[in-house]
Amino acid sequence: FRAEGRGGSPLLRRMLRALVAVSLWLRVSPRAQGAPCEAVRIPMCRPMPWNITRMPNHLHHSTQENAVLAIEQYEELVGTGCSPVLPFFLCAMYAPICTLEFLYDPIKPCRSVCQRARDGCEPIMRRYNHSWPESLACHRHRPARG
Repeated sequence: FRAEGRGGSPLLRRMLRALVAVSLWLRVSPRAQGAPCEAVRIPMCRPMPWNITRMPNHLHHSTQENAVLAIEQYEELVGTGCSPVLPFFLCAMYAPICTLEFLYDPIKPCRSVCQRARDGCEPIMRRYNHSWPESLACHRHRPARG
């Protein structure tokens, strides 16, 4: 394949313009925004059984850098071992699994997982005059499917 003259062949120029147009569309398309999966970089979530996530997450953090600042507030609570499902629940909220089937609407943890995390940890939170955060309210999660 050889380009003709300085500007190349008209076909090559048209193909290049089309490629640039598609690239720009993918960057600004509402459906494409936030869609690509990315490696999980939140330290608490690295041991989870998934290694890719997508942003924004369920709590509307646009980047993992924003999400890590928010999830860090739960590190001491996780460290108490108040609920064995708390790390999974938090990571499912802050770094949701990215799959092709749920690319634009990531999977939320089910209500029973939320309730197990809350029921185990809220008593400890109350000792320090805190309650389960409204942003993680269990009524917002769907019941598990049988």
